[in-house]
Amino acid sequence: MGGISEEAAREIAEEVTYRLRQLTQDSAKFMHHGKRAKLLCDDVDQALRMTGQEPLYGFQAGEHVPFRFASGGGRELHFLEDKELDLTELVSAQLPKIPVSASIRAHWLAIDGVQPAIPENPPPQSKDQLVADSVDPAAKLKSGDARDNKLGTVLGTLHKMKTVETVNVKQLASHELSVEQQLYYKEITEACVGSDEARRAEALQSLACDPGLHQM
Repeated sequence: MGGISEEAAREIAEEVTYRLRQLTQDSAKFMHHGKRAKLLCDDVDQALRMTGQEPLYGFQAGEHVPFRFASGGGRELHFLEDKELDLTELVSAQLPKIPVSASIRAHWLAIDGVQPAIPENPPPQSKDQLVADSVDPAAKLKSGDARDNKLGTVLGTLHKMKTVETVNVKQLASHELSVEQQLYYKEITEACVGSDEARRAEALQSLACDPGLHQM
């Protein structure tokens, strides 16, 4: 500013310093009320609105802007450092893949107890495997993987039980029974038709009181 006296310039500088200090303090109050440790442009705008002044327009930054300082020729300047980009690398670079938009698709897990043969569902078992499981439900428990899990503990009691006959388990409903349920059905049938009265009474008590037999 030219054409003003040194005394007037001093008064203007003191007034500007006071206004800037007041604006900074008010902006810091909004920052503290917002539970933040970094001053944002919104804090300055709110401080200007609180004093009835027009807020700043045209500059918004959610993150910290790294200004650099430079001086020369009697002038001081703060500026943003722009990185130089090689247009050749940008043109020859491979384009990124187009992101797939989020979508939701529904499919049937089972229709009337029958599992549809679609990619979303697990592959169905073969007919021979289903026949083998119905004839001998304990066949899966004899595999190497079953011996390592909790189902393998049942093997110790299977050899002690007396086999009366082979029971072909036929599904009365359209849904499939698990291996444990088929094995339970086999043992209950043997206990009911066997000659051991204590075992028959225990089986009938289990059938009368067990709430997990609704599928059978």
